[in-house]
Amino acid sequence: MAKQVLLVRGGALGVNTGIGGAHHNLATSLAQGEIKGWGSNAVCEYRVKKRMNPLSRLFKRWYAHPKRIKKLLDKEHNYSLLHVTDQEQAHLIPEHCSLPVVVTVHDLFHFFPQRIKIGEDSVEVGEQNPRWYRRRDLVKLRAGLARADLLVCDSQATLSACQKHFPKVNSVCVPLGLEVKSFAPMSQEHTDVMAPASLFTKKCHLLVVGSHAPRKRLQFLSQLLGELDEEVKQNIRVHHVGNETCPYGGPSASALAQKYDVKNWTSHGGELSSTELMHLRHASEALLFPSVSEGFGYPPLEAMACGTPVLCSDLPSHNELMPEETCLQADDKEAWKEAILSVYSNWQSRTQMDETHVWPKPRSGLIEFASRYDQSRFCLRMAEVYDSL
Repeated sequence: MAKQVLLVRGGALGVNTGIGGAHHNLATSLAQGEIKGWGSNAVCEYRVKKRMNPLSRLFKRWYAHPKRIKKLLDKEHNYSLLHVTDQEQAHLIPEHCSLPVVVTVHDLFHFFPQRIKIGEDSVEVGEQNPRWYRRRDLVKLRAGLARADLLVCDSQATLSACQKHFPKVNSVCVPLGLEVKSFAPMSQEHTDVMAPASLFTKKCHLLVVGSHAPRKRLQFLSQLLGELDEEVKQNIRVHHVGNETCPYGGPSASALAQKYDVKNWTSHGGELSSTELMHLRHASEALLFPSVSEGFGYPPLEAMACGTPVLCSDLPSHNELMPEETCLQADDKEAWKEAILSVYSNWQSRTQMDETHVWPKPRSGLIEFASRYDQSRFCLRMAEVYDSL
């Protein structure tokens, strides 16, 4: 009989977010018995209400939810292990917990913020000056991570950070997984006629996925695109999927695009459905990913699983996921322009005889490469991790 894992997180996040998607994949694999010897029939979480006032939100996070978890573990249960599915919920680990505790650590940006020098720019990674309640929150989170028995890091870069900042806690690297078959290319004829891609005009469509945090470098991207020749700019359309508001103040992503004269910038926000996002991946010529720092970097891997090329900066930890010698130097503006123009040229030569948008042909080599990170491999590794405890 499979041993039971109690999965714990705070507010439930959507599957299209990096952390939310990682949690969903793990919960699904455990529920379906894909992690040998282990299963889970319970996730301790709560629904996030958009209009919840700040004090109620803090009470729920700091007191009500931790109390609920402790009460659950104090009574008779059949759990063999407690797994907190991201580092932002490490405060939920009870003191003197009766079970072995695993925490998935995606990154430590906000725990230990820094500024990274990229060329002439200094890029903020993590919140530099958090407010009082966030500072208190971080104290709780660091203490929680120190109570864990094992930190499961999704990249080598994150593993190094955990070994540096939490040397007394065992840590291991287990790259996240992806249900690669669910990203299989679709034919344009068999898609829903109302799908976004079916409404595309004839342009070179480029995809950007991620928030507008400074480390995502949407300003750098807007500057690049704005410096292209006028004809090229008119024929490129950029689709940004993610919150376009800068979390630390400053202009929105759309405002930056307008400032730097990017002609066709569409912000889809962060509420796009999985189906709509999948259509955008398949219908775009390439994913643009100039980020300077990532925990795992789902967007490049998801794009490759669709057979979509990726223009990606050569920085951790997303560069760990890319085929060798395919990343771009983060500060080499000319190399980025040349790569974008190469994508544009391929689109132009492929579609010059067509009057409407034609989906690009998926790259089978990229799909094959992405299969190295299939969820089945992640499940094998997680079984070993759980058994070790």
